[in-house]
Amino acid sequence: MTVIVRNPGRADWDAYADTKVTAAFSHRFAWGERLAGTYQVKIFRLAAARSSGDRNLTGILPLMLFAVPDQDKRLISLPYTDAAGIVADDTSTRSALLEAALDLAEECGADHVELRQAGDVVFEDLTAAYRDQWNHTAHTFKTGLCRSLPDSVDQLWAHLPAKVRNLVRKARKCGCMAVIGGSELVDDFYAVFSENMRDLGSPVHARELFHEMADETILGASVLVVYIAGKPVAAAMIFPHGDTLFNPWASSLRSHRVMCPNMLLYWAMLEYAVQCGCRRFDFGRSSPDAATFRFKRQWGAEMQPLFWHVFSRKPKIWDPFSETLVDEHWKSLDLKISRREGPDRRRRISL
Repeated sequence: MTVIVRNPGRADWDAYADTKVTAAFSHRFAWGERLAGTYQVKIFRLAAARSSGDRNLTGILPLMLFAVPDQDKRLISLPYTDAAGIVADDTSTRSALLEAALDLAEECGADHVELRQAGDVVFEDLTAAYRDQWNHTAHTFKTGLCRSLPDSVDQLWAHLPAKVRNLVRKARKCGCMAVIGGSELVDDFYAVFSENMRDLGSPVHARELFHEMADETILGASVLVVYIAGKPVAAAMIFPHGDTLFNPWASSLRSHRVMCPNMLLYWAMLEYAVQCGCRRFDFGRSSPDAATFRFKRQWGAEMQPLFWHVFSRKPKIWDPFSETLVDEHWKSLDLKISRREGPDRRRRISL
């Protein structure tokens, strides 16, 4: 019999997340902890075990209560994250965790439970009592992008399209230099990231979130920054988990795009992944019709299903297009203002 445990210990949680190939860096205890702490969001952790007191878990599901004024409350796994849904040993455990999440929604007064799953996970075996109360819709408006990695950097380079290699060479000829480090580079990363978000019309995350993530040793974050004459012009944060290196955040400055610093940035990330012995590189999510999607594809990235399963209390329904990161007015803001006001706006957008 499956037993649901609420808020198990950090060590037990990470011990399970670290052993499952279907888990991501975002399933680690610290990722949810830092997100919740930065934005003062309540976090819940549901775990499954075979018996009461059993520390050998058989499944996990992190959830945050996302409550924005004038909107329905949602339990999300996890906001601001591509995928951190249910990881379980088998379908019966997965179903038990889903039903526990729906029970938790009842307790919290949430009208929706949103499970952000990487891969095509099927949820069809809910008991009749739950099916009578909840609608289920699987949304696929975003896709993950991932590529396998060869054994050596030379092989990686040789397999890239000639156009890509030439643009990396151009970046170097223009004086671009890539540096890999840790928390000491976060401020330079944020200088690029926040300006690029403003230019895209998107409120930016709080600076302290990135410092928190970089300082969390167990997450193993690295920061990459590309400089031109000492000025940061492209930057990214990467997180290892298992045999995969994940890149949830990357940006470059439009003002220097002609010098191709973004090309050197992505080459440096892929090169670093191979040098670290990773077998896959995860480029993060994109909309299939977006320029970022086409940019990632040129590096050999393949589409990876990304399903956001939404269970809505009948007769309610959640529209995924009710949220957007793009505000045309935001593009015209002074950079200092956008950095100051962005985090309060960003915390209200779960994407």
